[in-house]
Order: sequence, then structure tokens, then C-alpha cells
Amino acid sequence: MKRFAVSISILLISICGNAQGWLEGILREVESNNPELKAMAAEVDAERIANRGEALLQNPEVELGQLWGAEGIGNRHDVRVSQPFDVATISGLRAGKAATLDELSSLRYKAGRIEVLLEAWQTCIELVCCNALLTEMRTHLSQAETLAGSYQKKMAAGGATVLDLNKAKIHLASVQGQVNSLETLRNELLATLRSLNGGIDIPFEYSNHDIGVDLPESFEEWYQTSASRNPVIEYARAQVSLEERNLAIDKASRLPEFSLGYMSEIRTAEKFRGVTLGVSVPLWNGANKVKRSKAGLAAAESRREASERAFRLELEKEYARALALRENAEMMRSSMAETDNRDFLLTALTKGEISMVDYLVETDLYYETLQRTMETERDYRKAVATLQSVCL
Repeated sequence: MKRFAVSISILLISICGNAQGWLEGILREVESNNPELKAMAAEVDAERIANRGEALLQNPEVELGQLWGAEGIGNRHDVRVSQPFDVATISGLRAGKAATLDELSSLRYKAGRIEVLLEAWQTCIELVCCNALLTEMRTHLSQAETLAGSYQKKMAAGGATVLDLNKAKIHLASVQGQVNSLETLRNELLATLRSLNGGIDIPFEYSNHDIGVDLPESFEEWYQTSASRNPVIEYARAQVSLEERNLAIDKASRLPEFSLGYMSEIRTAEKFRGVTLGVSVPLWNGANKVKRSKAGLAAAESRREASERAFRLELEKEYARALALRENAEMMRSSMAETDNRDFLLTALTKGEISMVDYLVETDLYYETLQRTMETERDYRKAVATLQSVCL
């Protein structure tokens, strides 16, 4: 948990600037309350307990005998206790395999945790965009209501036609529909976040997400640092380690197994006690184990190489996509700042300098462009989150 908190903090300081506090808090809460992660953690504990059995010796054997002899000979009581030993166990090879199995269980949990936290992170990004867009569209709705009310009064005074009023009303209904759709989307996103948080509500009123976040300066340098810590790559490498240990165990299984024990034989007039030593020579059942393990090791190495290659290519593609999105977002935001003429349009309409149609076309175009700009910024932040999540 400490390692998780530190890594989350470092990432969000570099990515989200002043917003890192609330986002860090949400991700920590999701990590604590998510039912899927709780179930996975319980599975890891169960698997670790089961893995401990890999490192234990075989069960000791106890044999009791009661033999009844003919009259005059007497009875015989036998007691035999023995403990088998195999080289793979007493040399620690099986303990090493158990440790590798523990690591694989832990890595499966880490991979699952990244998926959950990334979903929560991207849901937060969606909500930020939705809240910011809702703020803008509510302003647009207020302007549309003012416009419709104004034309209602003008028509009553004979200064406007019913066609003008109907245009204003249709425009108002359209804007109201867009606001309603955004509110529905916001509720759906909050429900998703609540589900990820184990059914616990997370208040979310944030609408400011710094677009000035930076991608890693060098993809190559960042990849070399990140790839070594990503559980997907670590899992493929641990699979190779497991197959190496299986090969060592199978080679050791070709050596004889021993058993050491105690035996007691008691008769009516005689008693025998002593130590027993047994040897099991693996002549038949281990013939193809080593060949099978070598093939498994070769397959694991191939999977590791394929995983590393696919992982790198996917991140390169996401990195290039993020770069393009950042460039588009910065260009569109700059253009929006230079061409925001909403106040001018409303004033010009009031003075009769432009027609109703011109006003509606221009305002709708502005808000459509604003929505695309915010969505591009949102997609950029989501791409960065995908890239940085490999370090969680």
C-alpha cells in the first residue's frame, strides 16, 4: 500500500498539477473499496497458502502390524515409521518454485488493480469534461431562454413575427436537450464511479483539469523505466523463471529418492528395533519430464518476447496518438480564445445588426466547436492516463 501511494502521488503531481490531490484521493478510495480488487486480494492469499505445499516434504508413513501366531509361537507386533526425502525439496528447488508462484499471483493482482484504477482515472477525466461542458452549456441555455423571452415580448409588442419566435423556441429546445443529455451522461459516469468504489458515492464537482500536462520527453527513456515495472511484462518474465525452476525440479526428479525411518518388531520372546533406509530409483515415470520442461521453457521465452514486443508497440501507438491529440487540443483552444464573439453576437442581434438566423448559426457553431475542443482535451488526458498507468 505504501508503494502504491507513493507511485500514485508521483504520477499525479507530474500529470495533474494542482488537481492531483482530489484525484489521488479518489483513486486511493477506489483501491480500498473496489469489490473486484478485494476478491482478487483474497484469491492471492489463498494461492500463497496453497503454494506453500509445493515446498513441503511428502507425508511421513506410519505402519502398524498385529500378527497372531499359532499356539505356542505367540503374537507379533510391528511398528514402522518412515519419512521420504526427495532432492528437489531438500535442496530448496520446490521452495523457489513456490516463491515464483507467489510472485505470479501478486502480478495478476497488480495487473487487475491497474485496470480498475485506470477505469476510475478515465471516468474522472470524463466527469471533468462533462462538468466543464455542462457549465458552458448552461450559460448557452440561459442565453437561449433570454432570447426566447425577448422575442416573446417583441411579438406581443408587434416588433417580431411568429416565425422569429418559433426559431427562438426551437433553438431553446435544442439547447435544453443538449443540457439534459449531458446531465444524463454525468449521472451514468457517477454511477460507474460509484460501482468502482464498491457502491459508495463519491461527490464530484471538479471541472478544471489542467491541459498543460506533459508527456514524457523521451519515449525510449520512459519506456525503459516503465516496462521493467509493468506487471504484464513482469508476469511474462516470471513465467520464464517458473519454467526454469520446473526444469531444475524435473532434472532433480531423475535422482533417487530416499526414505529414513524406524522399525520395531516385537514377538513373545524377542524384540527387534532399528533404523530403516529406503531408496526409490526413478526408472520409468520420469522419462519425458525433462524434455517436456525444456519445451515449456522455450514456449515461455517466446511468450515473453511476444509480450514485450506487443507491449512496446501498443505504447508507441498510444504515445503518438497522445502527441497528436495534444497538438490538436492546444490549437483548438487557442483558436477558441481568439474567436469567442458570443457577447458581440447577442449585442448585434439586439441592435438589429444581424438576423436571427445569423445569430443562431454563429452561436451553435461556437458551442459545437467548444464541445469538440473539450472532447479532444479529454481524449488527450485519457491517452496520457493510459500511458502513465503502466507505472501504477
